[in-house]
Amino acid sequence: LAGILAKSSNTGSIEAAELIGEEKFYEYLRRFGVGDPTGAGFPGEASGYVPPTSEWTDSTFPTLAFGQGLSVSALQITSIFQTIANDGVRIQPHIVESTIDPDGEETPAEPAAATKVVEPETAEAVLKMMEGVVSPEGTANNAAIPGYRVGGKTGTANRIDDSCGCYRDYTASFIGVAPADDPELVAAVIVQDPKGTYMGSSNGAPV
Repeated sequence: LAGILAKSSNTGSIEAAELIGEEKFYEYLRRFGVGDPTGAGFPGEASGYVPPTSEWTDSTFPTLAFGQGLSVSALQITSIFQTIANDGVRIQPHIVESTIDPDGEETPAEPAAATKVVEPETAEAVLKMMEGVVSPEGTANNAAIPGYRVGGKTGTANRIDDSCGCYRDYTASFIGVAPADDPELVAAVIVQDPKGTYMGSSNGAPV
């Protein structure tokens, strides 16, 4: 599984998903927040989309396994990495740290909700596998930082063009966690409609 992640193998992702099963796979997509607004308080936030299992065709499950047939916002996908970096506990994203009234009195925002999604040992195992992505054999070896352990994942997604109802162009990304042995930071780079090379490895990772 570590090699599947490091090499970003669609075939391997399908085989892994088949071991999990459709119901459990769908359950975890929802538990990670895919298909729901994050509640960050950002006006007009998109909820993303995951087709309900009642609408799945024979090709839905295998394509979902490697990321096609669903949509996520940049904040949603970053939140998934935050959950893995935080021992499997998902913290509701928020954009307001505190407010200051006209008299200068500062009021902290309400504490963000925390939800356990996976066991700590599961999150640790996934994070270690993500280190393979930035290894010399991985798709994002150009995201390695000398002296630090870094984990992450590249993404190269087809984009929906509403004018034709078809896929057109790409969204390239890299989301990283550092330091991987004691996470402090999750950073996401999303490049819409890159020109020339369109892979996440050649766009998001260098940034």
